[in-house]
Amino acid sequence: MEKTIRRYSAYIPRWCQAFGDHAPDPGGEGRAVEWLVGADAVGVVVLPDIRRMLTHELLGAQEPALEVGERLVRLNRRTFDQRNVLGHPGYAALRELLLGAGEAHMYLTYHLIHPPGTRIITISRKAPLPLLYKEMAPLQITVSE
Repeated sequence: MEKTIRRYSAYIPRWCQAFGDHAPDPGGEGRAVEWLVGADAVGVVVLPDIRRMLTHELLGAQEPALEVGERLVRLNRRTFDQRNVLGHPGYAALRELLLGAGEAHMYLTYHLIHPPGTRIITISRKAPLPLLYKEMAPLQITVSE
């Protein structure tokens, strides 16, 4: 299934809105990937080096090739297939959001429970605040079963 994701970047670098209420990810802070699952959004916090690469690839000027499968994520030429990440309920919630009807929006958020400067790559059914974000070129992704 092909899905179009509307992408956004902040008008002022490093500014972003709060992620909001979400289910806690027990032990998430001790792992390389922490999932935040809210009512209409799924966020992912990853290690800083990986986050910089993902942010550059997903929210940069270029349009990357992205495939989200049940057992793998392919971003351009990189394949991520770690079972402890892709087997997590947070990843299942992300796939459910992407497979669902309606629009999907991608942007960076933050949350007060994380150290200053931590950014959350967020996919949401709701668009971000237009006061903080400008829309970029959309991203076409493949979501496979």
